[in-house]
Amino acid sequence: MKCPNCGYENRQTARFCHRCGTALTTQGLAGPDVSRHPTGPLTRPLTPHTLSSADPSPSPAPRRGGELATRPLPGASVAFAPLPEGALLHDERYVIAEVRTTNEQLNVYLVEDTTPVRLCPNCQTETSDPQERFCPFCGADLSGIEPLCLRCLMRESADEQAFAVEAQLLGMRLEHPGLLLPRDVFVEAPYGPPRHYLVEPEFSPSLVTALPVPREFNQVLEWGVSLAQALDYLHRHHVALREVGPSYINHIAVMGKKACWTHLSVASVIPPAARPTAGGSTANYFAQDVQGLATALLYLATGQQQAAHVQLPEQVAMIFSQALTAPTRLSAAGFATALETALQELRRPASVTLLVGRRTDVGQERSLNEDSLLTLDIAPVYRSISAPVGLFVVADGVGGHEAGEVASRVAVQAIARQAVSEVLSPTAAGESLPDARQWLTAAALAANQAVYEQRKAAGTDMGTTLVMALFVSDTATIANVGDSRAYLLRPTPPVQGGAIVQITTDHSLVERLVATGQITPEEAASHPQKNVIYRVIGDKPRVEADLFEQRLAPGEALLLCSDGLSGMVPNEHIWHIWKTSTSPQDACDRLVEAANQSGGEDNITVVIVQVVG
Repeated sequence: MKCPNCGYENRQTARFCHRCGTALTTQGLAGPDVSRHPTGPLTRPLTPHTLSSADPSPSPAPRRGGELATRPLPGASVAFAPLPEGALLHDERYVIAEVRTTNEQLNVYLVEDTTPVRLCPNCQTETSDPQERFCPFCGADLSGIEPLCLRCLMRESADEQAFAVEAQLLGMRLEHPGLLLPRDVFVEAPYGPPRHYLVEPEFSPSLVTALPVPREFNQVLEWGVSLAQALDYLHRHHVALREVGPSYINHIAVMGKKACWTHLSVASVIPPAARPTAGGSTANYFAQDVQGLATALLYLATGQQQAAHVQLPEQVAMIFSQALTAPTRLSAAGFATALETALQELRRPASVTLLVGRRTDVGQERSLNEDSLLTLDIAPVYRSISAPVGLFVVADGVGGHEAGEVASRVAVQAIARQAVSEVLSPTAAGESLPDARQWLTAAALAANQAVYEQRKAAGTDMGTTLVMALFVSDTATIANVGDSRAYLLRPTPPVQGGAIVQITTDHSLVERLVATGQITPEEAASHPQKNVIYRVIGDKPRVEADLFEQRLAPGEALLLCSDGLSGMVPNEHIWHIWKTSTSPQDACDRLVEAANQSGGEDNITVVIVQVVG
């Protein structure tokens, strides 16, 4: 590749001129070889292996043409004896520093590559020409970079097929940042029959099989983009991995945010006669690789190997569905592009609006409403992006006249004071918010302390249930004590899960009976002790709240309610009323009406928070 500025003849894959640093215009160039890792020189200098006359070992072998004719170690089998330290191989390029492991099939050595190279400080690309001033891949200035002799691992086998695939891939001069190929493969006969050698970095990156799962979703998508791009590169060079089932995960290595294919002895170069014709479908031919990669990514992100068993973000659910459907028509290039688009969408700040409805009612049989509710929300909008923060609370007082209503009010007021100072004010000032789970735990404890002190002062048995949700954008963190509930409402039911899902678990006697299998959920609805609860706010000096987290997609809603609604209106009817209402407020009004029409045996309180994208 001739530089248009200075005329210097660069290597064909160079992106920047080695002499002047001018960017070179080329097509389809690959990134740096990520398989090459920097390392310092050995702690002691190495020299070719020689034996003195005083050495009791066999006399040194004579040199042939300037090369050392290596003799086997004492007592070793000549058929496949390990080479001695200091032996030279491959035109004296590699010096054996240490014998790491040895057996009848494979010897492993630590060697030094005697050809000094300079490592790019930016991308770690190796440059052996001392005249090259700029990195051929990223254009970084190489002046002042001292050359190093790298240490490597060398594998030695007598099997001529041991490294045949790697040798074929290196012979094709494949280079891509998503491929971890060996540094060198060669054949030599130090004594006896020829031996086959593979040279790789001394320290290889970790395989994903060594990592705990699930991993952070965006990180897995980043890995998927680079792996799919490398897979497309292989397919365009008529190379397929063609592994079996989920085994693709055994060939993925990671280095921070980067991922690459490794251990490519499983690869297969498609012979010309078997390659797709111009009118054929390359996507179909390499479909197995795309499906294998999709399965590996799904497992890394969720711990599952089938998309039907997990809920995926909307942006990627369709992509994985297409990739995992056999036979897929999604090519590796198409899969990479789709993953990259989904990753950008997930990272892009989403503008969210919360629509809120609220209603509380005394019911048909009570003379006093002992329920209390609270809705506080703030929605700062910057650069047309709305990121609302809101706190929503339902409390159902217990303890009778002048007790239950006091307890629910005191609890809500204590929470409101903390929310204004610790949540709403920081949001308005653009400051960071406290951790949602920690804040809700502290708020429940503050409410419990306030009610407990009021109970002791009044000499009553007052208490209150509590369910509250702290929204930050489209994610709700929920806390509950007692039998007031939180439900997730979906416009349409997904493959797994229903259209209405109870998030919280009641701290009630009948709920325990259901959990232990003593009664059915249907029997619990009419059980004579269905209103007996064993955990409330204010009953003891301390209380433990259950915590849940729920991310809501656009169109979904969170419903908080007292048992005056959940005990009178079946879940399916609650969902149908919400689904057919014109707004969250309309739904709250209609739900209260439905509870009253069913008997209205208790106070009725409902809050609905709907997410609009």
